[in-house]
Amino acid sequence: MNANELEGLSEKIAARLAGSGGGGARAWLPGPVRPEPPGRPTPGALPPWAASAQTLSDVSPIRRPAGHPRHRPEYPAVVAAVRQAAAGRGPAPLPSGSRAGAARPATARSPREVPIGVSKRHLHVSERDFAALFGAGKSPTPQRTITQPGQFAAAETVTVVGRGGGRLEGVRIVGPARGQTQLELAPADCRTLGVTAPVKVSGRLEGSTGGLTLEGPAGKVALESGVIVAQRHLHVAPGDAKGLGVADGDVVAVECGPPGRRVTLHDVVVRLGPAHATELHLDTDEADAAQVKTGDRAQLLAGSRAARPGGRGRRPLLVERDVALLAARGEKIDAAGPYLVTPAARDRAKALGVWRETT
Repeated sequence: MNANELEGLSEKIAARLAGSGGGGARAWLPGPVRPEPPGRPTPGALPPWAASAQTLSDVSPIRRPAGHPRHRPEYPAVVAAVRQAAAGRGPAPLPSGSRAGAARPATARSPREVPIGVSKRHLHVSERDFAALFGAGKSPTPQRTITQPGQFAAAETVTVVGRGGGRLEGVRIVGPARGQTQLELAPADCRTLGVTAPVKVSGRLEGSTGGLTLEGPAGKVALESGVIVAQRHLHVAPGDAKGLGVADGDVVAVECGPPGRRVTLHDVVVRLGPAHATELHLDTDEADAAQVKTGDRAQLLAGSRAARPGGRGRRPLLVERDVALLAARGEKIDAAGPYLVTPAARDRAKALGVWRETT
């Protein structure tokens, strides 16, 4: 057939198709119809017009002959169940999971979770002060290793004597020796000793207080400075920094505590480097208030990173999965928040009713 014959044949086929079905012209395949958006969305619920709420039955229908055995649920039901489980609002579609997604151990663990270590009052001591307390030529005796690489709890302890007769017995020394003596206390310890210690990052002792006396078996040391309340901080190993989305010097917020008593702790300083093992350090007062203990886990909050002083800083990126986690916890996402939001994540936040425009 030549080109003219092919063109004529195609016109006949098109005319036959257009005239089939009762004589009235109609579309060969009906197009999908999207309902009009209904009013304001309900927080935590997907509106029917959102892409994430569609069952896709009009796009990918399942056609089975009559009497065909069913070995799995219909495709639209699977899609809806998976989406609800991913958002933590429904049961898992897999046979192994029947509880809500957010309550199942497999989904409760997040890449941004970190272990908690409760730090009791302790003393970092210089070589000179250790000799004055325990005798010349002596050095701290390792009793057990601790989480941070190269550090250990020493067998030696001291008594701290405060103003007005307050005393703390058995304060443990943490080795090895440092260049300057540093005594880390909880606020409750400061009240016992009658001092007001500033909140400082460990190792940065400018402006620290003194007025306490250390007593050892060989002598005493009067502290003129070095007494602090350690600022809550997060040690991070270099290999964990990328997964946690943090850098040295960042200030983040964390969420921890038992169900029904969850708390958010702000101003957590990130300490990153080869000499660090990933662990969130809280003092005993903070741990008691949050009802946590060593070995519990804390969650780094999405968008909680802050720009570092003197630097440009980097803002974390929120994707659809982050939005689903925040929505499941009932949190809002602010358009002017300290994070970058992908267009898809912004649309998802609006569909879930957790997006908040800047006013």
